[in-house]
Amino acid sequence: MEALQAGLDDLDSGPIFAVAHRGCWSSAPENSLLSMENCIALGVEVAEIDVMLTADRELVVLHDPTLDRMTNGSGLVREHTLAELRELRLYERDGSPHQIMGKKLLTAHTIPTLAELLEVTRSRLLLNLEIKSNEVFGFEETFAASVTVAREMGVENEILWKIPAAGRTYGIDIIEGFAGSTDPETPADTIVNALDLEGLRYVTPIVWQSARDFETQIADLADNGIRSFEIVTDNVDYWPAMPDGRIAGADNYRYLGVGVLPRWSGGLSDDVAMHDPEAAWGRLIELGADSIMTDRPEQLLRYLQRTGRR
Repeated sequence: MEALQAGLDDLDSGPIFAVAHRGCWSSAPENSLLSMENCIALGVEVAEIDVMLTADRELVVLHDPTLDRMTNGSGLVREHTLAELRELRLYERDGSPHQIMGKKLLTAHTIPTLAELLEVTRSRLLLNLEIKSNEVFGFEETFAASVTVAREMGVENEILWKIPAAGRTYGIDIIEGFAGSTDPETPADTIVNALDLEGLRYVTPIVWQSARDFETQIADLADNGIRSFEIVTDNVDYWPAMPDGRIAGADNYRYLGVGVLPRWSGGLSDDVAMHDPEAAWGRLIELGADSIMTDRPEQLLRYLQRTGRR
């Protein structure tokens, strides 16, 4: 873990980290304990996971607000207790039907709690943690509950704490009285400033493409001592280039590029990488991404090894 943390702390010449979106789920249900073990076995540095609260305020690791895609249950997660969720089983991979059998395949795996997952990853794997909030359990409550669990387990600094910047609207309040803003005058750190971040080493705001320009957003957040950012855009030109062709700030901060979808990576996505990894992952690295989030961690690792980047 110390080596992984040292890599994160090296803001310019550190290693390129592979970030597995919802874990390594090619042979395990996404966000499952086995998907974490798979990441560790592969040599992935970071697994991205999703956390939400149950009806009895227990933290579970699941992406969707509903149970239908990934489990043999149905309805909203927030309306079920942990005991009820324990009775359910996860479908394989990402819940898609098996391409030969034409139906979803149920596994023996269950929805993990955040504490259970942290026990598996402790000292072995960094996490990129996304808070899933809703009209009942807001971002602040879910974030605070997650921090409490991590602190109690002594792993709060093995987590990249993903917090949205203020430059988009969310439909529900992210902090009290604020549901985001598309006003270019709204500081990007509005949400970050409202949270208790005491002692959290790796606060990693999501800097969305917005009416507030990229450099200004980074400056807003860097004023808080933040040095790690997840950068998201549907247009590469939103990221201003320095004379060397890299994104402004790439020398001073650690940038996580999101290759999962074209609209998150300026088109430099996993789909492109499957045909031409240099045109997608390679281009993100050239621009200054020190970490790449992907649904294809095995292929990304092979690419990084082949090109001498690990």
